[in-house]
Amino acid sequence: MKSYKIAIDENILIKDEISTAGSKILYNFRSPYSATVINRIKAAGMTISCKSQTGEFGLEKWENNAALAVKNGLADAALGIDVDGSAYRSAVKNNVVYIKPTYGTVSRFGVVANVSSVDQIGVYAKNLDDGFAVLSVIAGYDKYDGTSYPIEKYNYMTDKIDVKSLKTVELNIDNFKYANYLAQVYLIISAAEFCNNISRFDGLKFGYRTENFKNVNDLIINSRSECFTTETKLKALMGAYVLSEEQFKKYYYKATQIRRLIKQEIDEIFKNADCIILPIVGSDALVAPPIESNVKSNPRNAEGSVPYNEYYKNLKFSALPNLTGCPAIIINGKMIMAKEFDENKLFALKGVVENAI
Repeated sequence: MKSYKIAIDENILIKDEISTAGSKILYNFRSPYSATVINRIKAAGMTISCKSQTGEFGLEKWENNAALAVKNGLADAALGIDVDGSAYRSAVKNNVVYIKPTYGTVSRFGVVANVSSVDQIGVYAKNLDDGFAVLSVIAGYDKYDGTSYPIEKYNYMTDKIDVKSLKTVELNIDNFKYANYLAQVYLIISAAEFCNNISRFDGLKFGYRTENFKNVNDLIINSRSECFTTETKLKALMGAYVLSEEQFKKYYYKATQIRRLIKQEIDEIFKNADCIILPIVGSDALVAPPIESNVKSNPRNAEGSVPYNEYYKNLKFSALPNLTGCPAIIINGKMIMAKEFDENKLFALKGVVENAI
């Protein structure tokens, strides 16, 4: 196997190295263990060339530096986690491919969690051959990950599939029955899970601790207030709201019901198609908006940033594979999805999609 140089997102832990996941709350935190994917790439003779900065807990909306590392030759491939479609848009902007595998095929052990039912490590590369070669190394059952499928190994590049036998259809996202609910469902579920996941960052156990406190409540409140960005606070507040006793059935429970209906609709489509081609966003302008220094601290109001309502309207494009757990590749400005565990069908299309769609 080729000795690949790999870049990794900062929210993937490496033993004894500082891993902040882009947050001040994890200031100077050194991980006591490595993520399973790190152990696997090292065991395969691959090297870690660099760590790519992320927004706080991966909440960066518009840019992923892992894609940039591949584009600029700092790495042959990169491991990155999509949050709100940032990985998909970054692949388009930087003219690299991104492979989002079936949920549960790549271990999430050692990843600073954002949205547990969605978080899935994917691979950036300059071509599908390199991307799937790396994916073949990191995919497989992991006893330390409760969401891991009990399949020991996935050989993505070995099955012989006649590309002429594949039925591929191009769809308009608005033709989906639940298209108008994709963004809403994703935001509700992701906010709820995010709120729960960041509850562990309290200034007591590890990382940053405020000096301004008189009691334990002060310590927790001030530590979190001094560290978290506006975006993190807003998402956590939304999560607490939809999980509250008064709103749980109206928002979170209803969102999970609609999520199941979305999955059923996708399953019906795949009964008559092997792969579907979808757009990444509704507007090319939203692939790579200007990133100003103050966008990170207040992404909704920062001058020069894309209006939040535009971001929201385009979230539905990336929400579909994330909510259904289906695999997808981002290449040549398009997203191609397949049914769970059908990554080989996506790989079989490489001769077609790497030239043009």
